[in-house]
Amino acid sequence: MIRRLHVRGWRAFEKLDLELNDGVTFVIAENGIGKTSLVEAAAWGLYGDLTDVDARAARRAGSSIAAVELELELPDGRTLSIERQVDDRTQSMRAELDASRLGDEDVAGVLAEAFGASREFLSKTTLIPSRAVAEQAIGSFELRAHLSHVFGVDSLESAAEQLRRMHADAEAAAKKMRQAARRAAKDLSGLRAALSVAETAEAQANAALAEARVTLDAAERGLGEAQEHEKAVARAATARRAFAELVDASRQVLQLRPKMRVEHPADLAVLLDQAESAAADGVDDLRRDAASVAGTLEAVRTAAAQLETAGAQCPVCRRELSAEDVAHATSAHSEDMNRLSAREQEFAGMIKSASARLDELRVLQRQAVRLPEIDDVAHDQAPDVAGATAAVREARAAVEAAMEGGAEARTRRSTLSNELADEERAARETHEAFLAHRREAVTAITSQVMHEAAETILSERIDPLATEVRHRWKRVFGERGLLQLRSDGELVLVRGIHEIPFAQFSSGEKVVALLATRLLVLGASTRASFVWLDEPLEHLDPPNRRLIASLLTVAGQHVRQILITTFEEPLARRLASTGDIRLQYVRSAEW
Repeated sequence: MIRRLHVRGWRAFEKLDLELNDGVTFVIAENGIGKTSLVEAAAWGLYGDLTDVDARAARRAGSSIAAVELELELPDGRTLSIERQVDDRTQSMRAELDASRLGDEDVAGVLAEAFGASREFLSKTTLIPSRAVAEQAIGSFELRAHLSHVFGVDSLESAAEQLRRMHADAEAAAKKMRQAARRAAKDLSGLRAALSVAETAEAQANAALAEARVTLDAAERGLGEAQEHEKAVARAATARRAFAELVDASRQVLQLRPKMRVEHPADLAVLLDQAESAAADGVDDLRRDAASVAGTLEAVRTAAAQLETAGAQCPVCRRELSAEDVAHATSAHSEDMNRLSAREQEFAGMIKSASARLDELRVLQRQAVRLPEIDDVAHDQAPDVAGATAAVREARAAVEAAMEGGAEARTRRSTLSNELADEERAARETHEAFLAHRREAVTAITSQVMHEAAETILSERIDPLATEVRHRWKRVFGERGLLQLRSDGELVLVRGIHEIPFAQFSSGEKVVALLATRLLVLGASTRASFVWLDEPLEHLDPPNRRLIASLLTVAGQHVRQILITTFEEPLARRLASTGDIRLQYVRSAEW
């Protein structure tokens, strides 16, 4: 039962602290004061979103949060504390049991274990809003699921449902097998023999292809060797031709005798190198001789110049020279200069000619160095490139023919293999079809038996409850129809041959049906010890109102806590005067 309720920022309540006791309590207030808000706050605090209460919309104007705290005494005496808060963006929950923090799923498990019913079932039976009369989704509750769990039928129904699914699968498999089953199997031994022959033919074709590829590889290697030999011969001929041309060009420069033969490029390179060295030495000798002549010429010119400026004195001994001596010396200097100038010009011509020959030798030397190597190839055996090409062409044709033969053999073997697989699969499918039909029959019968057993158990368990519901209905309405509680939890009213669904009950009939079934189911199939009812008397006429109020007070002898909101103060006072009933007044938004 709920021992304490604390509310902050919830609709009309800025702050509310409510201590609750055992027995029956009437919460009395005028309409609009907050009776329904009180029940909704307790429901949301205990069950959260299962109540369909919009906690964010219930936040009091001007409050930053709406908060509900409650303490629930469990049947074993322990206290479960729950606090829920909501603001503009977030919603939080805090719960404790024996100083241990609990999550939302932990709270659900504690409630189910303590009260012997799921939290979903308790949310529709312990805190009943006034709109349950008008809204079928709230007025009905999952009695079948609850009783199935209480009486252990849910495991039986789960097994029956699993068998039903197995039956559906077996039925689909059987249908598929029936569609897949084809003609009787052929002679599988004949197919296997034909497949063996085809596999042998494929192996032979693969061997022939491998042999043809070996022949092709050999032919391609022969063609490559012939082509390479042909290229080597061409290179050697080109090298010999270049060598012969260079020898011819070098003969005149080297002044070789006509009968002298040069057999190898290296020999020619040696001759050219030696000739180049000799020519370079000759050019150096000529340049030294030319330099000596040039020096002598310069000395004579200097002496002649000094003679002209000496003033009739010997430039060496400083003795006086006669005119005859001067004339004789001048004539001698002139003859020397003419002779030396002619000699200088002669050396210049010789140096030019020798340098030109040296340049020619150097050019020939560079050409000799760059001569290609003359391969030592056989000239008497011309490579048979045409024959090698024909051999490759023939080998390739043989490979293509072997590939075609192998492809035909593989196709034949694959066709027979697929045909054999189809026939073997057909044989398996025939056997599987038999098994599928057997599974279909077994699962169908077993599922039907389990469903019928579950229905029988539930009917046997619900029948006493349904009888008591009819009895309580008759105490209120007499002969105004017969109220029936079905095994699925639905309520119908039987009048003659007609069945009236719950949605078409009058407001008073809905109130009586809801109270009768919930109080009875709670007492008979759960350990829940509290029921809160929001304005259950407002939909009844005065006689029935007094009767229901009396029934509720009597129910308080079996349920530890019953809380009823109402504005019927005179009726509540009369009932309180007859028994252990407390009154709580709501005068304004403050308690």
